[in-house]
Amino acid sequence: MASRDGLATALNVAIACSAIFGNGLVIFVMTVRRKHFGSFSNRLIRHQSIIDFISGLVFLLVTGIKQSSLLEENIESSFRGEILCRFIFSNFFVWGLSVASTYNLVVISLERFLATCYPVKHRNYCSLFKIKVSMYAVWIIGFTQATTYVFIFTAKQSKCQFDSKFLIIAKVPLFLSTVLVEYTIPVVLISFSYIRILLLLRHKLINGTVNQQGDGVFSKAKRNVILTALLAGIMFFLCWTPLEMMRFLNSVGITREPTNLVRATLTGLVMCNMSVNPVVYCFKYEHFRTQLKQLVRSRFGQNRVRPGVESIDGPTLSVPDTRGTAAVN
Repeated sequence: MASRDGLATALNVAIACSAIFGNGLVIFVMTVRRKHFGSFSNRLIRHQSIIDFISGLVFLLVTGIKQSSLLEENIESSFRGEILCRFIFSNFFVWGLSVASTYNLVVISLERFLATCYPVKHRNYCSLFKIKVSMYAVWIIGFTQATTYVFIFTAKQSKCQFDSKFLIIAKVPLFLSTVLVEYTIPVVLISFSYIRILLLLRHKLINGTVNQQGDGVFSKAKRNVILTALLAGIMFFLCWTPLEMMRFLNSVGITREPTNLVRATLTGLVMCNMSVNPVVYCFKYEHFRTQLKQLVRSRFGQNRVRPGVESIDGPTLSVPDTRGTAAVN
């Protein structure tokens, strides 16, 4: 059992580190090349990476605290023990950030849906102020939902465990509200947005509403949307479905309460969704890759000595690559 716990801890640390480094790179590139990432969708993508970066840090910190003696020595029926139990052991901050990340994905999908299917309304009604409001809203939704975890855990007999009295009264309503907010609503909204986008692009291609020159552009856009929707959907389902299935089976009495190892494993699986978001939304994003390459060249290739050319401190004679520098609207 100790070896299994150690393996789960090692995997969680690896997941947290990958989320930190991956999202940290995205934040760095989009901040340094800010003028190339000024559109609404790019601002939301950067906000996504900020949430996931903080999630990685918090998940790493919580994992370290749980493995230390700090938690075990202070879990007792006291104010300090209750705080540690309800906010650390319950993963309050982890789940709050996870749900906030999920709803930021929802906002991204809805923004893309509005920009693609209703471009006039998008230009008229979508503003920087409303985008910022939506960013604040995802944090509020995330941590409001996470407060449920504060009430279902309690410190008892020097252990942090589920509050049996609370679960007897509110087990089914708690499960339904959790699944609805964390899983069902995001799945429905994300699926609706990308399905509508795909149907619109398919309709334009079938009816020939684009000219021959623009036909390739729409085909490429369709492939990009399909790839993004497919990867995001698969990863979201793979990361969240096992946890939701476990909660369902437990709520109807088919299975017992999960062990700490199972709970830690499923939590780590959900956190994998934070780690892959940079790949799905940024590293598969051609404009981001172009800006990353240009940033690397400007930082490391500017003073490189070429064969037969004297190295000088003056400006380089090479022509900068300007492809893909236009931000996505």
